[in-house]
Amino acid sequence: MSMSGVVARRARRDYRRAIYTNRALLFLCIAFALSSSFSRIGLFDLANKAIIAFMCLAILVFFNQRAQPKYSYLILAVTGALHAISLAFPLSAKDGIATYFTFAFWVLFWLYLAQNIEMFVRAAFDARDILQSALKVWTCVTAFSFLLPFCYKYGWGGGRYFTSFTTDSFEIAPVAMFMLALDILLFSFDKNKVKALAFSAVPLACVFAAGTRTYLIVVMLEFILLLHMIIEKPIAFLVVLTGVLLACFYIASVTSIGQKFESAMFETTDVNVFLEVFTNGRSGFWQVDFKAFLSSDWFTKLFGHGFSYVYELNLNAIGMRLYAHNDFLNVLLNFGIIGLLVYLASFFPIMSCMKRIGGVSWGLCGLFFVMWLFNAFFNMIYVYAVAVIAMGVLAAAMIAAGKESSWLPESESGPSID
Repeated sequence: MSMSGVVARRARRDYRRAIYTNRALLFLCIAFALSSSFSRIGLFDLANKAIIAFMCLAILVFFNQRAQPKYSYLILAVTGALHAISLAFPLSAKDGIATYFTFAFWVLFWLYLAQNIEMFVRAAFDARDILQSALKVWTCVTAFSFLLPFCYKYGWGGGRYFTSFTTDSFEIAPVAMFMLALDILLFSFDKNKVKALAFSAVPLACVFAAGTRTYLIVVMLEFILLLHMIIEKPIAFLVVLTGVLLACFYIASVTSIGQKFESAMFETTDVNVFLEVFTNGRSGFWQVDFKAFLSSDWFTKLFGHGFSYVYELNLNAIGMRLYAHNDFLNVLLNFGIIGLLVYLASFFPIMSCMKRIGGVSWGLCGLFFVMWLFNAFFNMIYVYAVAVIAMGVLAAAMIAAGKESSWLPESESGPSID
């Protein structure tokens, strides 16, 4: 065999391996999202925890299948050291097992995706029929659960909030975010406007009925992105956007989530009380958490206090064992300044990829950035692995839409993997 033949054969082998690898990761992401939708059922909850642990190991293996930038290995090494230090601090039996995986998953997922986003998109395109089937199944099951009384729970203000087959509205909302991102990804492939809008209905209904203000805003920004992709004429887009926003205000006003906005916006003129109500009390313990960080010694400022510290801190402060509900504070207390630098250094390369590979406009990059920042600041995103994956799928969708004329032919003409 000639040298050119050997090179071509090796290229086909590497291509197939890359497609298989990214298809496997994509299927794990789908399995994780679906199992998260049924967390109320013990078996699915156990499977959900096993999948997140397996995904961390799988990404680590996939990560080493090809040469990576030196900074990626440095970030991974520092992440490993931070976890070792955190495990040296006292741990609580009350900590969920996922507590020890979420930060590692955040780092691994974004580092991997930034270096493999094009192959991830190609794998998604090749598996689009399977992805569509998963979206259909989730849509049908979740739509049916709206009819079941036990799929609701009463919360703040006596409001009735949708949980579907999860244990809490904050579990179904990130799944809805993921499914809408998957819908947008599929639209970037087939350009079927009617289907995309139809499959956006249930995720939107979920966040309105669930009563989670953070996810309502984030998912609405997702939907605005979908509308921007569907409606190409600027004037038509602005007209439709105005109508959608007016409809959202009306729907919010007649559902339980409206009570939360109304309490924050109309029942007080005191700024401190407004923040307390708008953040559901979080601004109060944010002050406690930040003061605790400032009063830490130099070592814990750099490397954190370990996994359990923030829970015990808030338990003593407000009588509730909560994490910080703010990525930046939580990372600072768990992993210190070094951890916060790792957190940011892992995430920002994907935004560079969106611009460099997909040619995504600055405006849409800004929209993606605002979605991350709003969620990270007011609720936390890195502890909700489904929301993290949703942002990754959304980044893939935006790149796919920007590169449709160049990568689709290459994918379709690539080596068969059937």
